[in-house]
Amino acid sequence: MTLHIMYNHKCPKCGAYYIPYDEDVPCPNCGYVEKDRVDFIPRAVESLKFNYEAYGSYIPFAWWISSLGDYIMDILFSMFQDYEDSGAEDFSKFAREFLSKINWRDNKYMEEHIYNIALRVYEELEKGKESTTL
Repeated sequence: MTLHIMYNHKCPKCGAYYIPYDEDVPCPNCGYVEKDRVDFIPRAVESLKFNYEAYGSYIPFAWWISSLGDYIMDILFSMFQDYEDSGAEDFSKFAREFLSKINWRDNKYMEEHIYNIALRVYEELEKGKESTTL
């Protein structure tokens, strides 16, 4: 078992799928800024932590993708596990390279969007590590 983020969202202007996770996050396809927001980052951090603490891996034993939120989490699970396994020191660079290997088809805008989500999640995970070592 793991923590899913059942969430789908389309830009009301262009119809692109994305996660409006912070106040200033525009649609990554057209730049439209809407009022709807979701607490995706803390939920993503919670899901990654849960997996790591329960299974010793960011990747859950089983995962079913039923929403955009779950799709993005699937990418983040692999990204964070591969980062840890690699021993790389620069998460930003690692995330860029990881995402560049995905075939985005007609959704190239998602690469930068998920990159920005990954940076925010990494930042929050690092804050959590700092607060437990003080």
